Amino acid sequence: MGARMTWWDEADGTRLYLLLGFADTAQLAELEQQAREHAAADDSVGTPMFGTNPESADEVALVRAAGYGVAFTRVRMTLELGEPGEVEMPAGIELRPASAGDHRAVFEANSEVFSGRSTGYIQDTFEEFEKDIADDYPDYRLWTLSWVGDKLAGWVVSGIDDTPWVGVRADWRRRGLASALLRANHAQLWENGVREASLWTVAENPTGSVALYESLGYQVVEREPRYRKALTVPSNGSALGT
Repeated sequence: MGARMTWWDEADGTRLYLLLGFADTAQLAELEQQAREHAAADDSVGTPMFGTNPESADEVALVRAAGYGVAFTRVRMTLELGEPGEVEMPAGIELRPASAGDHRAVFEANSEVFSGRSTGYIQDTFEEFEKDIADDYPDYRLWTLSWVGDKLAGWVVSGIDDTPWVGVRADWRRRGLASALLRANHAQLWENGVREASLWTVAENPTGSVALYESLGYQVVEREPRYRKALTVPSNGSALGT
């Protein structure tokens, strides 16, 4: 595919204009102008930003010369699973088998925990969330949900190939719940024939997710820096990159 621009709105109010497929500075400048024009014409824009995902050293040099810097870095981490032992949950926490009836609780908990972060989180609709589950994570034997009464306290949603959602509500952090949940989830994966756990997280995550996963034996196997640059829309309606 050639040079192209796409855009979306992130949960923290960022309107990201992602620029891809450019071969040189001129093509990048042309894509930036398309983004400026789109931002200037759209009254629904929140905080507009240029974004791009360079893959080679030459591409990194090109975007850095154009004023882009690393906003955050996605990392993939993997863990070779072994036969599990006993897992003790924190006091007051109950593990319950997951089902389709838990979709809404997981969706709302994800929204509560992740929506304020400035690390590229996109808030899907509930319908989009359910479609993702149906397509990629339909096996509830691989989900680990912990409850305090009728409130979801922590959750790990896994599939055969990856774990897209690991979360703990603020009231239950720093009590060992996240690590206990992950160990319980590893046991479920093992019991259902999965021998490697894989997940993506953000290196700059304020909750220290990389350190948590490393404490359980995960290793970083892939890094994807995300580059961004501010896009300013003046009051006269024209849009300028800075």
